[in-house]
Amino acid sequence: MNILYVFVSLIIGFFIGRSTKKSFGLQSKDELEEAHSASRKALAERTENRKEEIIEMMKNSRERYEELKACNLVEERKGIHRGDVEDLLEVSTQTALKYLNELEEEGKIKQIGNSGKDVYYMLSI
Repeated sequence: MNILYVFVSLIIGFFIGRSTKKSFGLQSKDELEEAHSASRKALAERTENRKEEIIEMMKNSRERYEELKACNLVEERKGIHRGDVEDLLEVSTQTALKYLNELEEEGKIKQIGNSGKDVYYMLSI
């Protein structure tokens, strides 16, 4: 009886696979180029949105720092660290560094410090 179920399942799976083959088959060169272009555009848009989130976080961080400093409630901490970006965007260290480096190349932020945990970033604007 179990062999019959296995055999019937294999036959049904075979026919389902044959019917969906066309939807997962090879696409034309134009379709592939169009899909590739759309994915590059979406990735670039996501990158820009994330960089804007970083800039916004830096602006908010600076405002909060100034408010707390005025009330003598905070030690001096300037800028944001790479880990702050990782937490904000829920990305890896390499991705956070990529965004920070791009923003620095665009002249929107500047890196203070050379390496290690003493490195932080401030708005250039």
